[in-house]
Amino acid sequence: MRPAKLQRDLILSGLVIGAVAETPWVIYLSFRLPHHYVANHWDLAWVGVDVAQITFLLLSAWAAWRRRAILIQFANACAMLLLVDAWFDVSTARYSDLTQSMLSLAVELPSALVLLWISHRVGRQLLNSWLADTDLALLPSRRLLIPRASERRVDTGGGS
Repeated sequence: MRPAKLQRDLILSGLVIGAVAETPWVIYLSFRLPHHYVANHWDLAWVGVDVAQITFLLLSAWAAWRRRAILIQFANACAMLLLVDAWFDVSTARYSDLTQSMLSLAVELPSALVLLWISHRVGRQLLNSWLADTDLALLPSRRLLIPRASERRVDTGGGS
């Protein structure tokens, strides 16, 4: 067996085993967790998630500005933080706070989708540039070959 195939098989096996092993735990928690729970440091948890979102938004902006491939990871992490924040905003809201939670959801969900779209587009661009030049290493610090607006060709549709 080739080393790359062995490594891939180990990773896939580990991911599937992890998902299967966590399933009974989630079922157990669904029956055992209390419906009502008073949490210590509730404010610290919420502010911490928001600070993480700000951090990853800024890291994503930096990576986009510097045209770095690490933008994929930063945008994905930020999108997941936004989705988790939206989930907890809505699922933990009191009835009186539901309007504010839904407004938060209306901002966070589209923002997360935009970040995932950016990640997808950058990933496609990176793959295309890598396929075009196989001598280049695919490293997170690699500059993306995304043309700036002033460098883009205008397609007049005339064909050539």
